[in-house]
Amino acid sequence: MDTTEEPDLLRNERFHLKPYDRLMAVATLSGVIGVGLGLYEGIKTSSLRYLTENAHRLPTTVGGWYFYHKKKNYVMVISGCKQAVKYGIKYSIGVSSFFLLEAGLDYVRHTTDFLNTTLAGTLMAFAHGTSKQMSRVQRFNHVKKGAFLALMLGIGQDFLISARGGDVWYVNKFKAFERDRATI
Repeated sequence: MDTTEEPDLLRNERFHLKPYDRLMAVATLSGVIGVGLGLYEGIKTSSLRYLTENAHRLPTTVGGWYFYHKKKNYVMVISGCKQAVKYGIKYSIGVSSFFLLEAGLDYVRHTTDFLNTTLAGTLMAFAHGTSKQMSRVQRFNHVKKGAFLALMLGIGQDFLISARGGDVWYVNKFKAFERDRATI
């Protein structure tokens, strides 16, 4: 039995996945989360809308209430499914474009670190703020929050890479500095 271990080829990759696999995973996961949130939001909104539209003519008999709720449930499910598809597509496209931009920056810079994640988060927040026609102050705050969250995500990813023995340039420099300081 051979006990030699082969080197981990993915130790320097984000989330321990190649870029294509990572994009497929986050697109699927964010789409599923978007579907769940869209279903919930669509059902809740359509329930209130149905009550508002029919408040002036509420049923008075038991059979009337039965058909009222039957129709209301039907409307809620249809509206919830429509919202689920919309949210799923929006979330999947948004999250995938962030990770695609991050992978592109990794490729262009030939390094995987928190700077690429922060830049991708900043650009995505700016694009989102611009597409939603936010004021300058709102967009600035939106970009600050997006950059901060992306910075935290990037540092977390770098920590995971470093924890499994991967190469992160600033961690390697810090370790070399500590090693040099200990020898003095």
